[in-house]
Amino acid sequence: MQSTMTRWASMLFIILVAMGGSAYAQDQATPPPPVATVNGVAISQQDFDFEFQQTIGQMAQQGQMVGEENLPMVRQSVLGRMIEEELLFQDTQTQGINIPDQRVTDELARVKTRFPSEAEFQTTLAALKITEADLKRKIQRSLAIQQLISNIVLDVQVSEDEMQAFYDGNPSLFQSPEQVQARHILIKVAPEADEARKKEARQKIKDLQKKIKAGEDFAALAQAHSEGPSSVKGGDLGLFRRGQMVKPFEEAAFGLQKGEVSDVVETRFGYHLIKVTDRRPAGIISYEEAKGRIADNIKKEKDGKVVREYIEKLRAKAEIVPQPVGMPTAKPATGG
Repeated sequence: MQSTMTRWASMLFIILVAMGGSAYAQDQATPPPPVATVNGVAISQQDFDFEFQQTIGQMAQQGQMVGEENLPMVRQSVLGRMIEEELLFQDTQTQGINIPDQRVTDELARVKTRFPSEAEFQTTLAALKITEADLKRKIQRSLAIQQLISNIVLDVQVSEDEMQAFYDGNPSLFQSPEQVQARHILIKVAPEADEARKKEARQKIKDLQKKIKAGEDFAALAQAHSEGPSSVKGGDLGLFRRGQMVKPFEEAAFGLQKGEVSDVVETRFGYHLIKVTDRRPAGIISYEEAKGRIADNIKKEKDGKVVREYIEKLRAKAEIVPQPVGMPTAKPATGG
C-alpha cells in the first residue's frame, strides 16, 4: 500500500501541475450520493473526485497517459484504496491513536514548501474547493493511518537465512558493472557560443592543465575554478558506470588508469579535465555489501503482505456498500 504521507506531502503540487491550476470540482446545488459507505461512514463524490484527480496527476507526472478505455479501472482502483484507508482510519479510532496538533501543523508546513508562496498555496486550495482546515483533517487522518501501519509491521523481522537465500537465488541482481571514480574541472561554454568565447574557455582550461602538470593539487584547483556543481567537492563525481555520463566524457574517463589525468575533453557542457581516482572492475557484489539492501527489500515485501492481510481482516468484519463509480463530476484536466 502506498505510503499515505508520501502521497499527501506532494499531492497538491502534483494536482496543480497536472491541471495547470484549473479547478476540477463543479458547484452543485444538491450534493451527489456517496460513492460508498464503510460501516455507515460515507465516502463522498467530492472526496472521490479529489483522489481521482490526484491519481491522474501522479500518473501524468510519471509519463503515464490514461486513455478513456482505462478510466473505469483507475476509478475502481481509487475507490478500493479509499475504502481501505477508511477501514484503517476507523481502526485508528478504535485503537485510540491520536496525532498531536503540532505534528499536523509541521506536516502542513512541509506541504506549503512545495509552493512558491502562501498566496499560491491558498489559490490552489480555492481552485480545488477545499479549505486549509479540510487539508489539515486529511493530513491528520494520514498520519494516524501511518502510525497504525507502523504498529502493524513493528514485529516483522528478516532473518539471516532469508537474506542469504535471496542472495543465492538471484545472482543476476548482484552483478556489478565496471566503474570508475573521477574528479573533473569544467569550464563552461555553450555549443552555440561564438569562437571568441570558445577560445577564452579553451585558454582557461589549458592554463589549469599546465598547473596540474606542474604538480598543483587537482581537487584544490577544481574547488577554486571548476564551473560545475561538483566544484564544492573538489570536482568529485563519485563512482559511475558506462552510460551515466555523456559519451566523450565517458570514453575519456574509462580510458584512464587510476591517478591519470586526461587531456582536454570537449562535451556539450564545455571543456573538462578528468582525473580518475579509483577503478572497479566488473564483478559480483558480495553478500556482505548487499545484505542491507536485501533486508530492506524483503522487509518491504513482508510488510506489504502483513498490511494486506490486516486489511482483509478488517474488510471481513466491515459493512461496505460500494456504489457504481461513474465519471467524476469533472473529467481529468489535461493541463495547458
